Amino acid sequence: MSFTEKSRKSWIEETFFKRECVKFIPSSWDLHRCIPVRQVCQNLIRCCCGRLMVEHSWQESLPPTSLYPGSGEEQHWSIELHTKASPTNAYGTIDFQDTAARVCRAKYVRVAVDSKPEALLQLMLREWQMERPKLLLTVQGGSENFTLPPKVKQAFSKGLITAALSTGAWILTDGINTGVSKYVGEAVKTFGGHNLRKRNTVGITPWGAIENNEDLIGRDVFRPYQSLGNPLSKRACLNGFHSHFLLVDDGTLGKQGCQQGLRTKLEKHIQLQKIHPRLNQGVPAVCIVVEGGPAIVSTVLDYVSNVPPVPVFVFEGSGRAADLLAFLHKQTAMDRELDTDIKEDFLVRIGDMFGVERTEATHLYTLLQQCMDHRQSITIFDSESEDQMAPDAAILTTTLKGTKASPAEQLSMALAWDRADIAQKDVLVYGQHWQVGSLEQAMLDALVMDRVSFVKILIDNGMTMSRFLTVDRLEELYNTPQGQTRRFLHHLVEDAKQTTLPLGYHLSLIDMGLVIEYLIGGAYRSTYTRKHFKAAYSRMQDRAREFCLLVQTQMGILTKFYKEQESPGSAFL
Repeated sequence: MSFTEKSRKSWIEETFFKRECVKFIPSSWDLHRCIPVRQVCQNLIRCCCGRLMVEHSWQESLPPTSLYPGSGEEQHWSIELHTKASPTNAYGTIDFQDTAARVCRAKYVRVAVDSKPEALLQLMLREWQMERPKLLLTVQGGSENFTLPPKVKQAFSKGLITAALSTGAWILTDGINTGVSKYVGEAVKTFGGHNLRKRNTVGITPWGAIENNEDLIGRDVFRPYQSLGNPLSKRACLNGFHSHFLLVDDGTLGKQGCQQGLRTKLEKHIQLQKIHPRLNQGVPAVCIVVEGGPAIVSTVLDYVSNVPPVPVFVFEGSGRAADLLAFLHKQTAMDRELDTDIKEDFLVRIGDMFGVERTEATHLYTLLQQCMDHRQSITIFDSESEDQMAPDAAILTTTLKGTKASPAEQLSMALAWDRADIAQKDVLVYGQHWQVGSLEQAMLDALVMDRVSFVKILIDNGMTMSRFLTVDRLEELYNTPQGQTRRFLHHLVEDAKQTTLPLGYHLSLIDMGLVIEYLIGGAYRSTYTRKHFKAAYSRMQDRAREFCLLVQTQMGILTKFYKEQESPGSAFL
């Protein structure tokens, strides 16, 4: 094993942990009142963590006395008090066995529920070599299997993957082989292509709820995994068309939901990252809702009430929570309150759809109404409508409009995605107010990032290259760090000037003129090397130096003034 592999293994095991229950707290003693606790009862009693008594490991030869009924006060099981963290023992590569049509492998790691999002992102970027995201598509919906109408399925599958591939997005799901995560896997299979580096589909899944999770135990291992689970089991299999898995461990077995808190923290941390090294804009996110149970209503409310909000894109016709959101969004477009008879029917519909009592239906109705208070951040996509735009374009438009970003920030997003069509349709529109210099900065970014289509539409929208390409901007472009290209340009200048350039040398337009003449071989005289240009360039440099000297002098005077004010003997005190 190489030094790099050893350091990588040690970093993962030093940074990420598993959690195991170390204190048996019985979930119920009602059926097992025998004292002392016989072996048969030990095999029947479950801890609050979901494991049987015999599935716990004890340091003592006998279970603690607190296991016996009546031996002490009732305790409430908690992750903090009753689980122990130790270095993770499950990470490596999964080889999915039921996808014979193509090679499907995924990176995975078992992480504690209280893992730091900064460490998780470092794992994904540095260890897993994932490309930095330019958009976060977080998919929420039903976890149980459901049937999507063909048109909705086609719009969701093609729209999601086209939006992801065209922008360089990450897709986040629960990662299981049922419900909406399975539909995401099918979308990747159908529309994702064979380029594994572009499959940034991350499953954030509860470790204890995974079928055959013991097969994944091992450090830096390659593990075959079967996605076809036991139909009688309450645990779920991983979906074979995800590319990466964060397996969230809270010490429980067979219980869902522990991943949501960590997923939310990770999403917020990703949004703080730069969308591109040249741009100050953070990574935008959009929540895509397909079907879903009662918990999805609260999830949507959390997203849209964030500051800034995370826009929500709802596929109407997918069922349950998505359809309730779509119905209320349309019915309250003009008036925020439903008519009494419509409200009554809607409450009955909520109860029937989720199988809940009137009280719970009323509570869900209140949450849905609160979602509508942020209706500008919710977009309803009707696959049956003939005047709907393409689903991928609709998802990206929702992302731009739902975040309350300024026009310049929206343009930065579209520029990072290289989606000139979105910028032309939604950003560079008549009547849009632009701050002074924002379009010039966008043109500079487009040139440096090699976004040819953006250069064209900016020119079409009034940018004049003869006015834009000032001496300062041209020199900024020539001195932009571009790896091999910049080094090659420096070598050309050295050849043309027959000298060695010092480290950090700033290329000038006069240098560029010499390079042009050197490459053409004396058959052309560059404007940049003529006397009148050199004289004008020298005057401009002198003015720039004078301005810098003036600013430094003024700053020195101000600094001296404030120091005198702060001194004990100052007359100003």
